[in-house]
Amino acid sequence: MKKYLSKYILLFVICVLLGLGVFLFLSKTEDRSKGQRKTLMNRVTSELSSKDNIESELKLMLSSNSWEEEYGKNNVPTDIRYISVEGSEDGMYELAGGSSVWTITKGGTVQGFLVFSFNDDHMLRTILICEATIAIVFVITVLFFIYIDRKVIMPFNRLSEYPERIAKNENADALPESKNRYFGRYIWGMNMLRDRLSGDNKKLRQMEKEQLTLVSTIAHGIKTPVANIKLYSEAIKSGLYRDDGVPDKKDSEVADKITKNADDITILLQELLESASKGVVVFEPKKESFYLTEIEEFIKREYDNRLSVLRIPYAIDMRSKVMINSDKTGIIRILTQLMENAIKYGDGRGIKVIVDKNEDGYTFAVRDKGSRIPEGEMPYIFNSFWRGSNASEVEGNGLGLYEASFIARKLGGDIVARYLDETEETELEVFLPL
Repeated sequence: MKKYLSKYILLFVICVLLGLGVFLFLSKTEDRSKGQRKTLMNRVTSELSSKDNIESELKLMLSSNSWEEEYGKNNVPTDIRYISVEGSEDGMYELAGGSSVWTITKGGTVQGFLVFSFNDDHMLRTILICEATIAIVFVITVLFFIYIDRKVIMPFNRLSEYPERIAKNENADALPESKNRYFGRYIWGMNMLRDRLSGDNKKLRQMEKEQLTLVSTIAHGIKTPVANIKLYSEAIKSGLYRDDGVPDKKDSEVADKITKNADDITILLQELLESASKGVVVFEPKKESFYLTEIEEFIKREYDNRLSVLRIPYAIDMRSKVMINSDKTGIIRILTQLMENAIKYGDGRGIKVIVDKNEDGYTFAVRDKGSRIPEGEMPYIFNSFWRGSNASEVEGNGLGLYEASFIARKLGGDIVARYLDETEETELEVFLPL
């Protein structure tokens, strides 16, 4: 909002400066006009001072003047009256606004007065028109900026996060269809891209799952023969297969080599399993300082409309709104997975999000009422590609909670699952240390 306010302030300052410039320009024009008028009045007064019959000479001068070309139309008097000193004694003369009085003297004696009348309305009218025009331009420009802000900039700011979330493989609902002439096709295109990437991502996850399953099967299949080989090598080393039952030194050396190779194979298998699992979730923390209220704003922005449409009541209990130094994107990814899990496996009776801080660190919990995870399956729910017995009819790949757990550990914390008997809720709680 501050950047928009500064834009309006800048526009206001520009209009004020423009109005001031117009006023100064017209003021200088007015000064030049006064100079031209003064020159003309001085000329007329000088010429008439040398004449005997001033009134007749004035009429002749007015009938044949060509002052407009020399002094400008606005600087030519609309009327010139001569008042003799003798005639002024007979009555009172009123002077209209914009009139100037010059004296005619002969031999140091005042003979009479010349009254020059000018039309001064044009300058005031010009100033008013200019200032009014600037004011109207200012109002129109402000309204135009407000329109652009509401119809273009603000919607674009809301949409700008969407491609980034898709690129990070974060859960992103389809953008609501819009008839907005600026972003209608963009929203349609982004939804097509989302659907395409979502389909490709599912295929990729399935391939990763099959690959990991294959590697795990091979690894576990090799472990048993390797264990038997180590058992046979120990038997050879103990002299079990010798007729006299006495261990032989050469046999023991060979048995040690066999055992060492078997151990090397076991280590390689473990490394193979770990490397096959590493590529499933990619996350490198980048810590920054932010307020916990930003997490609340994200959840509201992301789930208010969606849960309203699904008719699932939810609440956010912000027990702390302090600043935290962690990876905001990572925390959002964790909470997104927990919310998606609550939406998919809950029974729709309600979801509750709790954000709190204690002396040890920060906690983020998501509770839902729904199908209870069997107690015997609790230790496995954070394993990659693992799906519980209550998830057979729900679409998924078994990576959501694994990703949440993986990111929590990367941030130095952990995640636990528990069932709350008193409220009949399943709670997934993330703890991040200070």
